Amino acid sequence: MTRYALIALALAFALLRVSPALAEPASGRYALQIAVVQNGVQIVSTRTPIIEDTPTSASVVVGDENFQFEASLFTVHGDGDGSQMALQAHISSGTDEIAAPTLTFLRGEEARFEMGRADGHILRMAITPID
Repeated sequence: MTRYALIALALAFALLRVSPALAEPASGRYALQIAVVQNGVQIVSTRTPIIEDTPTSASVVVGDENFQFEASLFTVHGDGDGSQMALQAHISSGTDEIAAPTLTFLRGEEARFEMGRADGHILRMAITPID
């Protein structure tokens, strides 16, 4: 092997070591943000970490109403390369289930869900990757 070939090989290995995005897939760690908006003003929010294949929960209280959010994050199987993620959530208040959205998105990207209610509250949920 020539000296130039060895230098090129060493440079390629060094590039892979300093560029983890080239060497490894995006992590399975995300932040789940929950917010309640009324009349265009965010009145309460919370943020909690969520890790792939590990369920999480959060709650926010607005007046006398307690909103519970339960969510699970996992890889969508069958897409061939594991690049799609899914967040399955259950949103409830007391014993009433409000919504059960499933958000499908690309690994390492963001996804958002928003829904309005008859009482004027807007429930927002966003998932963003943590580096």
